[in-house]
Amino acid sequence: MKQVLIYIGLAIALLSCENVLDIKPTNMISEEDVKNDPALVDAFLNKIYANMKFVPDHEGHPGYQVVGGEGNLFAGWQGGVKAAFEVMDENGSHGFLEYWPYANIRSTNEIIEILEEANFDEADIAQRIGEARFLRAYMYFELVKRYGGVPLITYAQDKDASYDELFVKRNSEKEVYDFIRTEMDTVAMLLPDSYDTPQFGRASKWAALALKSRAMLYAGSIAKYGQVQLDGLLGFPASEADFYFTESLNASVAIIDSGRHPLFKQYDDPVENYNKLFLEDANSEVIFAEVFDVDLLKAHSWNYLCMPDGFKTGWGSNNWMYLEAVEKFEYIYGAPGTFDRSDLDGQTKFDLDDIIMMRDPRFLANCFYQEIPWDGGTVYSHTTTIGDIPAGSDWPKAAPPRNRAKTGFLIRKRVPESSFVYGREAGEDWIVFRSGETYLNAAEAAFELGQTGPAEAYLNTLRDRASMPPKAGITIDDIRNERFVELYLEDQRYWDLRRWRIAVEELNGKGFHGVQWTYYIDEDKYTLKIKDGDFGLKRSFEERNYYMPINNKRLADNPNLVENPGY
Repeated sequence: MKQVLIYIGLAIALLSCENVLDIKPTNMISEEDVKNDPALVDAFLNKIYANMKFVPDHEGHPGYQVVGGEGNLFAGWQGGVKAAFEVMDENGSHGFLEYWPYANIRSTNEIIEILEEANFDEADIAQRIGEARFLRAYMYFELVKRYGGVPLITYAQDKDASYDELFVKRNSEKEVYDFIRTEMDTVAMLLPDSYDTPQFGRASKWAALALKSRAMLYAGSIAKYGQVQLDGLLGFPASEADFYFTESLNASVAIIDSGRHPLFKQYDDPVENYNKLFLEDANSEVIFAEVFDVDLLKAHSWNYLCMPDGFKTGWGSNNWMYLEAVEKFEYIYGAPGTFDRSDLDGQTKFDLDDIIMMRDPRFLANCFYQEIPWDGGTVYSHTTTIGDIPAGSDWPKAAPPRNRAKTGFLIRKRVPESSFVYGREAGEDWIVFRSGETYLNAAEAAFELGQTGPAEAYLNTLRDRASMPPKAGITIDDIRNERFVELYLEDQRYWDLRRWRIAVEELNGKGFHGVQWTYYIDEDKYTLKIKDGDFGLKRSFEERNYYMPINNKRLADNPNLVENPGY
């Protein structure tokens, strides 16, 4: 009998003279046991959920901000920094970017096969099969967006199978995206609309459609902006772009029109509203999230890394916003947020209200900027103060050292006030899919299909939520900028640049910037001096890097694999 590897941590006690071979192992659970017990099925599924890569680990999980050009980290040795500046070659990409979850995919195949022969409630069986298929499709999406076509394995391989069965060839990129599409159509009918609060974090019908919305948008972009390579193993015919954009739009509209996940609008102040969207777990907008709970010993370190110096010690002030990212956020009257770089000379004086407080409320919610009130105090990032500080004033001559070390703008997103933590002690959920993204997916897909009216409507719904003026006559660049602003630091920018095939233009050879703040106390004004924000390094992103290398080790492990072009 096949044994399912669910370890339950019990020692085998041999306390009698019985034949050892007659004793049932107590540290493993048989397939037959699982077939008859929903609790054991859930234990198996929970292990698969735990092994997913919804959130990269520890110091890595702010790292996508660096590879996507959104911001930097404090130290050059951190994973995201290395991934941004190291060259991808035949030895692989930096480990931070790698993902090859075939062990976890095998687990989903195993539990699906077990459930197909299970003996408990049919509705519960169907739901759990739906969850496993969702998780498997999500892993394939994470694979295909990195490597293009990959081996598509949908059954638990037998170790004694033939050579060709064990060493599976790569399916085409199109086949993998089509698999995700058809799987989510089926899975959406198997999964419930929602769960009771204790079960939040499990995949729902709307999570399946959200995955389809995102994946089909990627497929449409690759068809339109990419090219077919390796005899069809990579890429799509350009004539199929509209099909995938339509599939994405339909999935997005289904979520929006259902009303099950309305946009979060609980607070009148748009800054507070956007801020709380990421702090109030399981709110209306959240379609799917990785759940964290300190009491259950599952926590993360985001708050610890972001906490500004002056409020804690240790690895605070670790995550920084680039000047170029600041400039993506428009002013509240709709003007572009860019600076005249000749004014960033350390001589031109600015009023803080003009250059900071008049920006898009989403910027104010995302950033610890100079003089922001926070947690009963004030965050400072200025390098020095010119003029005499009045006696008795609590104004510091200079900001704490870590706050002024890098770009002059610290990351605030997802950080609650009064949340002193040390290391992995934060319990806020990490959102994987939310309705804000769905509106952006709908806007982009509609625009690509020539439906500019609906595209503007979806885009302006989000802008209205942020108290930003509506746009008319939008362009694809408007949509892409809105996507940057709304989804800032949500692990999407790097992949967007890749699917639009503009990462070479936006990243290769680039070094991004910050500013040095100087305060003139008598005038209550600042000068800004542009500075390097990238350790003096330049990024590497070559044309071949639109597909990551399979790499030499995997090619050696499976001789039937072929490498991506250029490696």
